[in-house]
Amino acid sequence: MNLKGLVHRELSEGLTEEELASAIGVSAQTIANILIDKLPQDPTIWKSFARYFRMDADFLRVGGPPLPEGVFELTENTQHSPVGQMRKAPLLRWDQIDQMVTCEDPPRLIHAEALLETDVPGRRTFAVHVRDNSMEPLFSEGEIIFVNPDLPSEPGHHVLVESGDGGPEGTLLRQLKEIGGQVILHPLNRRYEDLPVTNRQRILGRVVRLRKNL
Repeated sequence: MNLKGLVHRELSEGLTEEELASAIGVSAQTIANILIDKLPQDPTIWKSFARYFRMDADFLRVGGPPLPEGVFELTENTQHSPVGQMRKAPLLRWDQIDQMVTCEDPPRLIHAEALLETDVPGRRTFAVHVRDNSMEPLFSEGEIIFVNPDLPSEPGHHVLVESGDGGPEGTLLRQLKEIGGQVILHPLNRRYEDLPVTNRQRILGRVVRLRKNL
C-alpha cells in the first residue's frame, strides 16, 4: 500500500487529518497534500511517516524494497522556486538513453548516474555528459546538456542522433543543417566531417539547455 493509501486507512479509522498529522509529527497541510497526490519532497518527512507506520523509508517511497545503487524513482512532482518550476531530470550515460526515448511515457524507475534538479521543462527531458570535442567551442567535453525527445528538430537545432547501426557508442551530438536540399549532421569542430542524415538514423532528441556544469 502506498503512502496515500496508508493515510486513507488511518483516517477511515476515525482520526481527523489534524490528529493524524500531530501523531506523525508533520503539518496538517502535508496530510492534505498527500490526499491530492502531492507527495512530500523532504526526506525527513518521509522518515516521520516511516517511523509512524513502522516501515523502511525507501520501501514506503517506492512501494518496495530500497532501490539498488544507480536506480532512481522518477516522479512528476515539481517545486516552486525563484527561477520557476523545479523538477528532477535523470543524468544518463549514453548507453542508457533508450530508457527515455523508446516509450511515450518516462519509466517510474530508471537506471541513471544521478537525478539533477532543473527548471528545464519536458516530461521525458534527460541530461547527458558531452563525451568528445566534436562540438567545441559551444559544447565542451564533460559538460552537461539537457535533451528533450518530444520536441521537433529542424535545421539549426542541436540534436542527439543515432548512428546508422543503432549502437549507443555511435550516438552523435551534432547540429542539423540543410545544404542543397540535403540535411546533414554538422560538427562545430572543423576537425570532424559533415555527415548526411540517412533513413536509418533516429533523432533521439533536441538539446534544450546548452550547458550546465556540476
